[in-house]
Amino acid sequence: MPEDGYFSHAAPREGKENRMTIDAPSTSQGPGVPAMTSRIEAAPEAGFMSDPRPLLQKVMQDLAQSWGDLKDVGPEVDIQAEAGPAPGAEDPDGENRAYRDLFEFAPDGYLVTDAQTIIQAGNQAAAAMLQLDPDSLKGKPLPDFIAAADRAAFQANLIQLREGGVKRDWELRLQSGDRTPFAVFINVRAQTDSHDNLVRMLWLLRNAKERQVEEENLKSLLIRIKSSLQGIIESFAEAVEMKDPQTAGHQRRVAQLAVALAREMDFSLNRLAGIKVAALLHDIGKIAIPTEVLSKPGELTDLECEMIKSHCQVGADLLKEIDFPWPVSQAILQHHERLDGSGYPAGLTDADIILEARILGVADVVEAMICDRTYGPAQGIDKALDEIFQKMGILYDPEVVNICIKLFVDQGFGFN
Repeated sequence: MPEDGYFSHAAPREGKENRMTIDAPSTSQGPGVPAMTSRIEAAPEAGFMSDPRPLLQKVMQDLAQSWGDLKDVGPEVDIQAEAGPAPGAEDPDGENRAYRDLFEFAPDGYLVTDAQTIIQAGNQAAAAMLQLDPDSLKGKPLPDFIAAADRAAFQANLIQLREGGVKRDWELRLQSGDRTPFAVFINVRAQTDSHDNLVRMLWLLRNAKERQVEEENLKSLLIRIKSSLQGIIESFAEAVEMKDPQTAGHQRRVAQLAVALAREMDFSLNRLAGIKVAALLHDIGKIAIPTEVLSKPGELTDLECEMIKSHCQVGADLLKEIDFPWPVSQAILQHHERLDGSGYPAGLTDADIILEARILGVADVVEAMICDRTYGPAQGIDKALDEIFQKMGILYDPEVVNICIKLFVDQGFGFN
């Protein structure tokens, strides 16, 4: 049974008995790939690149930057950081004016009240919300600006705040005079002295309508970033298929089956997204292997076998700088590991292999047996399912195998 279409974990295809098998660890392999790497580096005539990273360094950096942008969007507001020290506080570094400007001209409304919620200071944005000038705010009780229907809730929360607490994203309505009430989101922090006595409270006010617009813009930005990332990932998958046309569509089909298996195992939507990314990129390391080795129809030399086996480590190395929120690199590194330790590159066993890699391993084997390769015709779904059933618990995870068989036999699963 061939795996990834290049070599067999069971018997070779008919007519290709001379195709070398490399499922069992060779004496040169050892735990990991150091011995293999030294052999490859010692044979430059084979055309193998010992350091494939320059090929994809630029696009990997772009992907890492894009992923970083996605994670950095929408940072949480910190009142103390934005407001700086309270107005009038001592500033030994002579920066009081800079903090005052930051307070005055901030786009969001800021208020400073004493322990009894009497306004001591307010910036221009807060004054504009309440349709007063900043000087007119001083000395006024903040509860006077709370809509009558929200005052009971305001007083209840105030008790907690006076004990030195913090409250974030507190929604209530403000009202100035007889004007129409309007909704705001409030973040507030109580400040105490060295004796834990409440001395002041810092209030950040954000108009609910403006926040809603910002949230919609943020959602739109996230959608665009995710779309761009998906495009980059699919481009990487296509790059591997261009390198090895005989397996065109292999990574996409593996991704389709892997996601179906993971869904039956009750993966969350977020975790499903992760295994899809890992499946689409699981063979990315093959981009560093010479085409004549990938497409060679005859017997593989020991060195060529080691080259092909290196794709797991190379793929993981290419992606290790990208801070995915899923174990993508680890799944790629382990997708040829087997429960009994006969896999590669590290000869891991059983619990040392993550579930995502176990799923990829089964999906990879089944797809390789079902689909045609240049060195032999497809063996068919019956042989593929028999292969994983016979090696269940030896090479392949029993739960994943049972679900895979159920998908094809009971649910009529098929590749698009």
